[in-house]
Amino acid sequence: MKLNLLLAIFMLALLTHGCEIDHGLGVLGSKISGKVIFINHDQKPDYVEAVRMAAVVDFDFSDISLSDAVLANTSVNLSREISEYYIPAPLASYELIVAIWKQKGKAWNATNWLGFYGYDPVNQTVEYKSVTLTEKDPVAENINIYCDWSTIRPN
Repeated sequence: MKLNLLLAIFMLALLTHGCEIDHGLGVLGSKISGKVIFINHDQKPDYVEAVRMAAVVDFDFSDISLSDAVLANTSVNLSREISEYYIPAPLASYELIVAIWKQKGKAWNATNWLGFYGYDPVNQTVEYKSVTLTEKDPVAENINIYCDWSTIRPN
């Protein structure tokens, strides 16, 4: 009986300490969030299918692409003048947070900017603002983006 008890304790110890279970990637706890404020909402063109937010790690005007970007999983609600957004993003420094619009029947185009963090069409100011996510500060909130519908044209 003592031998069975010792064997059971030994087996239990092996099971609890000898096995590690891979639970996958888990939920990403870091993110960028804010509001998209649409200016001239009555001028939203019918040819716009969607708007998505992107956080770009290395931005270069001479080679605009989304290869070093994290895209939001969902599109912004276009029926509202102010919509909330969030981008689940790994810890990193992002040089540009941008709203990109998609034309109906066409692929996403990295140059179809509708607005970016630091652009204020109301006060006519432009300032490129970066966002950094760290272990200490994994969430960047209130990264609000102004988007002016009157500034876009079809491709």
